[in-house]
Amino acid sequence: MNVLFDALLFPFRRFDPLWGLMWISALSGIMMILVFKKTSDQQAISLLRKRMGSRALGMLLFLESPPTVIRLALGLIVDNFIYLWHLLKPMLIIALPFVIITSQLDARYSREPLNAENPSTVTVYWEDSIPESQYGAPEEGLIISPIVTITDSLEQSFSFTGSNGIFVHQTIGIKLGSRGPSGSVLVRGAEKSNAIQALFRPWNANAGEGILKINSHIQETRYIILGGRWSFFAVFLVFSSIWAILGTVIFKVKV
Repeated sequence: MNVLFDALLFPFRRFDPLWGLMWISALSGIMMILVFKKTSDQQAISLLRKRMGSRALGMLLFLESPPTVIRLALGLIVDNFIYLWHLLKPMLIIALPFVIITSQLDARYSREPLNAENPSTVTVYWEDSIPESQYGAPEEGLIISPIVTITDSLEQSFSFTGSNGIFVHQTIGIKLGSRGPSGSVLVRGAEKSNAIQALFRPWNANAGEGILKINSHIQETRYIILGGRWSFFAVFLVFSSIWAILGTVIFKVKV
């Protein structure tokens, strides 16, 4: 999955990250509406929409006849449940790729690149015991606070900054960040995981020898759009929805 997204984002590697994020949002919106069209009963949805519109209009026309209004209202409620049932299957099918796409965008666009101006924090959880040796200086980046050790929970924490987008400390077994261009996966944690877990948490690396897991807190990215500060997920949700709506018109999809 990483390779696929690397290929899709390759043309945008030198541009502002927002362009790559909007590109994937557009592709996702179009893809999801096409999947919806393919997996839904378009004829049944079209008939239901017309029938619900007729019932709603009838309720307005027969306001002087309460029994008729009640009958039409009950029919409208039943039609709504049938309509939702027709939407359930395509929505369930779309749910899996939606989560996978969101996970990839989270790994690529939700955090700021590591640099000297924005300190981050990391916590290392050891499996059996905390090493007694002194760590020394990292190979990339800089530790800017003393290492705080909590013996009972076998964890150590400290603040750090990156160098050229990355922080590496071979002795501890930490490698965070990314040297890659815009749209590359920014590693911000490590744990022992299988292929399925890695699919939904692509920003995790493999934990080193003796390490249970590594958690880092890296500054989140905010995108300036229309004067607001948007998270990656807000950008993705809004722009993929806009393209999905356009797709319903272009591909004549009944939703």
